[in-house]
Amino acid sequence: MARRLGTTPFRELLPDSLSSDPSVRAAAAALDEVLDATTRAIPGVLLYARLAHDTGFVEPVAMLPPLARLSELSGGLASLPEPVLDLLAWQLHVEGYEAAVDVAAKRQLIAGSLLLHRRRGTPWAVRTALETALRLPTVIRQWWEYEGRPYFFRVRLDVSEAGLDETGIANAVQLIFDHKNVRSWLDCLETVTTRPLPVSIAVAGIMRTMNRVRLWFPPKPVPSGRVHVGLGSTRYSRSVIRPWTPPRPVPDLRGRIAFAIISQSRSIVCPKP
Repeated sequence: MARRLGTTPFRELLPDSLSSDPSVRAAAAALDEVLDATTRAIPGVLLYARLAHDTGFVEPVAMLPPLARLSELSGGLASLPEPVLDLLAWQLHVEGYEAAVDVAAKRQLIAGSLLLHRRRGTPWAVRTALETALRLPTVIRQWWEYEGRPYFFRVRLDVSEAGLDETGIANAVQLIFDHKNVRSWLDCLETVTTRPLPVSIAVAGIMRTMNRVRLWFPPKPVPSGRVHVGLGSTRYSRSVIRPWTPPRPVPDLRGRIAFAIISQSRSIVCPKP
């Protein structure tokens, strides 16, 4: 009969010669609580499995069935606390760890540290480190893309969603120098802010109907000497389409057309090589 870790009492593991002794059975029952707590604590040492579960940065390796069952018995893999993350960052020598804006960014840096070390010195490593630590969209342009000097490059950070102060700029420059190659030089660091300014314009149709009443005389000759006087009316309508800007708030109009104006500002930091 198969025995499973975490669900099998200790006395069932004893041979018949010992399990029949009442004193041994009592001692085994007393050990069950200690062994059960120790067994349920085993998933806590699965640091990298917990890190992969939290971040999804790397594809988690399937755990062994006994460990998977113990993880389910313990309520799943718990998130790593920040003190443990600090120790892992020191162990893995994670550059830019101090520049992380939050705990989630620290987890991402640690989870991807091996890949960053493997690809260090490439534009991918510089962009990934900036986007992971600062949570800012990053664009890197090589010198031939903007007719710059050989072996120079530019970095652009989109700070529309989150601002960037002097400390953040210093951290960004440090991240760039930690992950770029030796022969490449930072030409300038740009920060771009984009703000959409929506303007709603609606087109409405105006219809006007006019009625005009006038006397009508039949054409000559007048038959039989009789005089006929008739009363007639004509009707015509005219439609005019004019652009119309509705007052705010904009009412619920069908077929309205909206335009957007984008305001963009940027700053440039050019460190000396």
